[in-house]
Amino acid sequence: MYVETTFHDAVEQETSLPGWRQEYRQVSTGGYDGRTAAILLPGVEILRETISVGTEQVFSAPEGSVIFYYYPKLDESELARGERALGVSGFALNWTNRIGFMDAGSDLPMLVLRRSAICDEERSSKAQLVEAPLEHAAFLADWLLSLLGAASQQSYPYAREDVDELLADLITDRFELLFQTSIFCEIPQIAKAEKIYKKIRDRILDAPDRPHTVRSLSRELGVSAFELRASCQSFSQIPLDKILTLLRLNGARRDLLQARCAPRKVSDIAMDWGFFHWSRFALRYRSLFGETPSETLKS
Repeated sequence: MYVETTFHDAVEQETSLPGWRQEYRQVSTGGYDGRTAAILLPGVEILRETISVGTEQVFSAPEGSVIFYYYPKLDESELARGERALGVSGFALNWTNRIGFMDAGSDLPMLVLRRSAICDEERSSKAQLVEAPLEHAAFLADWLLSLLGAASQQSYPYAREDVDELLADLITDRFELLFQTSIFCEIPQIAKAEKIYKKIRDRILDAPDRPHTVRSLSRELGVSAFELRASCQSFSQIPLDKILTLLRLNGARRDLLQARCAPRKVSDIAMDWGFFHWSRFALRYRSLFGETPSETLKS
């Protein structure tokens, strides 16, 4: 079965991937334009997710699954020379309560497989990521994209139920071979920065109306201001001071969307998220989301 859906808000796209738990927050300016496409087969799901703006994503993959991902490298200098722009690829074994950042214009193909079908539990019990050879991963990612492309044009050659299982087996066989020839990794170094970033965002979201500063967060979390800034920058590629504002603006947007059904004043929502200067809040909000808080409330 083929499914394709478009979205105009990060909150709408959170529920687009079957079996996933997700929260999306917009972290770069511009109107939101997102799309998901999926081919659902027995025990196998081919997914493609595109988003026009940068996003912070908190997510958990379906339980008992292994995720193959291929995130293309957008390097204009390589493309100008006609060389293949490879990316980041691999298998994720324990994607539970994770955080990631996607660039503006992201295009991410993924494959969801049953863990029991391809995974050597004894070998992978201590690993979180399995690094796949880029050339092989890029070839198989192109194959997945070609299947999605054919399905979107209604020329999907495997539309009959009697061959769905055959295609699922073929996909599993190819990716099991890639998995077995990949490199198992211990918890990556970036995990420490991710843990610190989680503490920062949890503190902001637990008390959004408080006037948080880098110094106050340093005292409350017991982490030096230097380490807070460095961890946030290395993990998100966004300065900590800006992250503090982005998280609160996204929180205000969520409440504005909910207020369409349970009316509230925009000014009250702004104050709930620590914005006490109305015009400054409206300016920052419009700069990020491409519309005013009042327009969000009335849409």
